Amino acid sequence: MNGRLKIIVSMLIWGSVGIFARFSNLSGLGVAFFRVSLGALLLFLTFGTGKMAWLREVKRSLKEKTKPLIALGVALALNWVFLFTAFNYTTIAKAVLVYYLAPVIATIISWRFLGERLTPKRWALIGLAFLGLLLIMSGEKLNFNDRDFLGVIFALTAAFFYALIPNLGRFLRDVEGSVLTFLQLAIASLVLAPFMVVSGIGDPVWWAIIILVVIHTALALFLYMDGLKDVEVNEVAILSYLDPMSAVVYAFLIFGEVPELRTVIGGALILLASMLDVWARGS
Repeated sequence: MNGRLKIIVSMLIWGSVGIFARFSNLSGLGVAFFRVSLGALLLFLTFGTGKMAWLREVKRSLKEKTKPLIALGVALALNWVFLFTAFNYTTIAKAVLVYYLAPVIATIISWRFLGERLTPKRWALIGLAFLGLLLIMSGEKLNFNDRDFLGVIFALTAAFFYALIPNLGRFLRDVEGSVLTFLQLAIASLVLAPFMVVSGIGDPVWWAIIILVVIHTALALFLYMDGLKDVEVNEVAILSYLDPMSAVVYAFLIFGEVPELRTVIGGALILLASMLDVWARGS
């Protein structure tokens, strides 16, 4: 399997995460907790068992990069909690398309707090993306008792926390990949554990949870990281749009969810703005 195919397969796997999140019969908090905690355990068993050098690197990184690592773990935890909650409140298509505002929000954060310069063209693309969001929400009842409206708000909140991750990652570039992945999952687990104790586990469907951990977290992440070695970053960014597009198809095939016209057009504007921004960065 060449690098490009690995990236494609990982994106097609990640596109189905909302399907299995619903099958798991858990709240968004429950899905997020099991995914980060069991994912951290799986990485520890893979890389840390009997490998003192790796464990020393974990200890060193945690000591030297405590604050950004904690911030990254918290951002990852809240990102997944709000995203998986959105899947339970609105259609998968609407949740995923709103969630893909994250790259645009990340650009705004890097401009505001990290001093990145934005050209008029990129400001126009940001405006185009938010126009897409307004179009998606144009038919919503602006009422917090409306589940569909709440789902969009949860997806938008998840996008904000996801947008923090690449910006925080700038402070962690010297941390080895497996160590960084393990630490952010482990910290996210510690963040969510008290809330799980209070809320309880419920009645989980374990086969769906195992698929989310083994296939969506471990296998897909491995394919993605391995594919990055052979594929240019800009091409990876373009291929990443297979994730939301496949999610819409899966939701239609499994749950019969047909997106409304305004969701399709608004989502297309969001994805187009993000894709054009990627091309602009690479040109």
